[in-house]
Amino acid sequence: MKIELIYFDGCPKVDSARANLKQAFETIGIKGQWQEWEQNNPEAPDYAQRFGSPSILVNGKDIANGPDDCCAPNSCRVYEGGTPSVEFIVSALKTDCCS
Repeated sequence: MKIELIYFDGCPKVDSARANLKQAFETIGIKGQWQEWEQNNPEAPDYAQRFGSPSILVNGKDIANGPDDCCAPNSCRVYEGGTPSVEFIVSALKTDCCS
């Protein structure tokens, strides 16, 4: 399973999203490994530029149905509650890995 966290440097929500992602892995009892992409880094893949920050992809799919439905690239992404909740992330991880 490939997990990616996409953000821009200085995003006020990325630390919370990262913590919730870690907690989601712990909740379902799997080792938490993911790739992080800072959107403005020239080494980031082109597709990372299309998402707001923070965005979480599971096997290439945005857990919140972006990028087109969510926000403008390099903008703050708004989730209910501020960042993707642990429960929201758990649901996405279970759908792709453990169902």
